[in-house]
Amino acid sequence: MMRHHRILATLTAVLLVSSLSAAQNAVDTDYNMTKFGQAGMKFLEIGLSPRAEGLGGAATSIELGAASIFYNPAGMASPSGERGDVFIAHTQWVADIAINAVAATYQLPFAVVGLSAMSVDYGSVTGTRMTNTGVVEFPGDIDLATTAIGIGVARRITDKFQAGLTARVVSEDLGATSGSKETIVVFDAGTLYRTGIAGTVLSMSIRNYSQQAKHQDESYDLPLIFQIGVSMDAMDVIAPSEDQKLMVNLDATHPRDRAEEALFGLEYSFMDMLYLRAASRVGRDYTGAEADTPVAVSLAAAGAGIKYEVSSLVLGFDYSWTNQGDLLGSVQRFGVSFGF
Repeated sequence: MMRHHRILATLTAVLLVSSLSAAQNAVDTDYNMTKFGQAGMKFLEIGLSPRAEGLGGAATSIELGAASIFYNPAGMASPSGERGDVFIAHTQWVADIAINAVAATYQLPFAVVGLSAMSVDYGSVTGTRMTNTGVVEFPGDIDLATTAIGIGVARRITDKFQAGLTARVVSEDLGATSGSKETIVVFDAGTLYRTGIAGTVLSMSIRNYSQQAKHQDESYDLPLIFQIGVSMDAMDVIAPSEDQKLMVNLDATHPRDRAEEALFGLEYSFMDMLYLRAASRVGRDYTGAEADTPVAVSLAAAGAGIKYEVSSLVLGFDYSWTNQGDLLGSVQRFGVSFGF
């Protein structure tokens, strides 16, 4: 068994190095810029879980409980409590935009069901309007409204394999003229497989699958994202311990409207109570005056969390800080969870 652990650790290390190297080397090749600006409702790809984003978004292989409904629905099959759990989070996004999210799961005899809701508060947005004569008018503030309400189901098909599916009703109101509001149904799906070796988990998810949306006379796609991931407990290989874990997480993303990314995250836990996280997102971007020249981008993230059990209640608090680049700055997230 130890030989299998070492082989798996070597293969995982090779995958980590090769994926990160590929993301860096990709900037030297020609890149198709036609992907940029090809999707709307971009708020759907903003991460909502402080734990997941403290890992740079490399959380496809991690069971987040109710928060999994926003990442890999298969993770809902393992709530943080015996019967279910509740997740509440706040994201302080750029430009004073705030995003609030809540999710809950409940264990039924045949599966775990989940509910979710999120809303975006854009604050005060001043509207402008140009007349036929070219005069710019200021009619006042625009009332923007964005919500997403969903339901999902996940099941452990075997002791190693689980799968999940969610459907969300997404509504975006640009608050301008008639035809500025669109409501559409979006689907997410995912799987998770435990190999039984060194705590290694393999996973995949597809998010924001839908038909085209439309505002006024303009149709557009949603930000479809395909993501695969692998995670393992490095302590199982280095120095097995019941009190400490060091989860190594690697995800690769293939978004519809931007460059691919490699996500690398580490999570150290002590006594299953204290958690420290660090991560890096590596990919490509077009910035500055030379917009036709791709540049390597490596964005850092960090976070921490605590978990405490009181009788049958499992309480958790998580925080994360993520770097969104020079133009957008940093983003902070706060979240609480209750397992029951």
